[in-house]
Amino acid sequence: MDLRRQIAFFRAWLPLIVGVTLAAGAVGFVFSAVQHKVYEAQATLIVGQSLSSANPDYNQLLVSQRLSSTYASVATTRPNLDAVVKKLGLNETADDLAGNVHASAALDSTLLTITAEDTDPNEAAQIANAVADQLIATSPAVQGRQTDLQSTIDSELQATEAQMKATSDQIDSLTAQSSRTAQDDLDLQTLNGQLITLRSTYATLLSYSSANASNLLSVVDPAVPDTTPVAPRTLLNTLLAMALALLATIAAVAAYERFDDRLKSIADAESATGLPTMGGVPHTRATREGESAAATTVLCRPHSLEAEAYRRIRANIGFASADQPLKSLLVTSPTRGDGRTTTAANLAVAFAQLGRKVILADADLRNPGIHIAFNLDNAHGLSSLLRDERIDLKTVIQKTDDPNLRVLTSGPLPPNPADLVGSNRMAAVARQLAADAEIVVFDGPPVEAVADAALLSTLVDGTLLLVDAGRSHKPAVLRAQETLERADARIVGSIVNHDPTRMPKESEYLGYESFEPEEPVVEAPRPRRRRAKSPAPSEQ
Repeated sequence: MDLRRQIAFFRAWLPLIVGVTLAAGAVGFVFSAVQHKVYEAQATLIVGQSLSSANPDYNQLLVSQRLSSTYASVATTRPNLDAVVKKLGLNETADDLAGNVHASAALDSTLLTITAEDTDPNEAAQIANAVADQLIATSPAVQGRQTDLQSTIDSELQATEAQMKATSDQIDSLTAQSSRTAQDDLDLQTLNGQLITLRSTYATLLSYSSANASNLLSVVDPAVPDTTPVAPRTLLNTLLAMALALLATIAAVAAYERFDDRLKSIADAESATGLPTMGGVPHTRATREGESAAATTVLCRPHSLEAEAYRRIRANIGFASADQPLKSLLVTSPTRGDGRTTTAANLAVAFAQLGRKVILADADLRNPGIHIAFNLDNAHGLSSLLRDERIDLKTVIQKTDDPNLRVLTSGPLPPNPADLVGSNRMAAVARQLAADAEIVVFDGPPVEAVADAALLSTLVDGTLLLVDAGRSHKPAVLRAQETLERADARIVGSIVNHDPTRMPKESEYLGYESFEPEEPVVEAPRPRRRRAKSPAPSEQ
């Protein structure tokens, strides 16, 4: 599609697209507004002693980083969550709690984050802290040691550290003496040996202490209540609903347009058939109050936009047949209900208003409508002429309000319309009508329904194929065109009924086109005044 077709596409569907988008946004807003508010709390733990150690070991740091992802998985296991439910006395199971607790480990650090969600911000913080505490309690650095044994190791470490300090102070005191005796040197040697032994003992005890473990867990940032809800996100949900609705609606209407084979404009009709378009007729307005319901548009409202459209079609037909003037025209369409009778009647009136002698013949012997449009008697008509050669044309043809227009109705419906239309008598009647008028307009049946239209097209000088915009499907129009072409019909062009092309407002059009010419006002000549003669120079 070119740019103009895309713009026309969006203009046609813009109300629906905007309406669906706004409706989806309203639904998203209301849905978010009625949802319970959810609060979030986070507790942060660290694996190992990378923060407390003055010189952290790289291998221990690497092990702690790898262990953090394992602890993230352990945090939400059923045993761990069961212990949290019992500790806090929650009215939910471990499976329910698992949906509200999440643990994540950073890839480039030893930090572990536990996130808890709840409708109560205080309870969310309690759950996050409880899960962190339970994870610490079940960590291997604590679980593998008995409490009394760990306490003994810690006390021994403290005592050994105190002895090391006391021994070091004695060594410093002896070393500071300017003159030492032999006994002092012996004591200094003994103290140095004791300090070495104490340091070895301290290193051994420190290796058994859990405080130096690479997988030791400790809380660095406990969870606190947060009064700002994290869900529902009303604005985000509203915008997301609108965006999804917008994309879905555009995709739906684009798919509809892609698979919709209806011809909706003059451009579509010309592109599909390759035929020149004689013109388009906009939507016909309802009959005005006081006008006859059977009157045609050109007769009832000769200065309307619809009437002007038929006059343009009349002019284009004349241009298209300038080299070979048309004495007879057939108006047909692919299917029933496309507006053939209205078009044929208004074209006949338009030609008659041009001063030409016109006969409008209703050749639809199955579903006639011309007699209804002009409120005429249909007791005798075309079928009467076809069945009885003794009937004179002048006895069945009827006059109208326009002296240049006569109408031949269909007459009684025959049981064999196709046989009558395809008979030699029909050809003779067509020649007789053409000889009795300057132009004959036939209102024919639809092409796809019966074979009558194809038979009639061989008896006239030109055929007009009517396309109902927004209703006629492209395959049906192409089949009708192919049928007429196989019958060797001369298709003058197409007419687009219910053309959606924007027309000027009728008030604007009337202000320019529909005024009645006024008689020129001739004013009586005014008496001419005689100019006073200028006095002669001698008189001055």
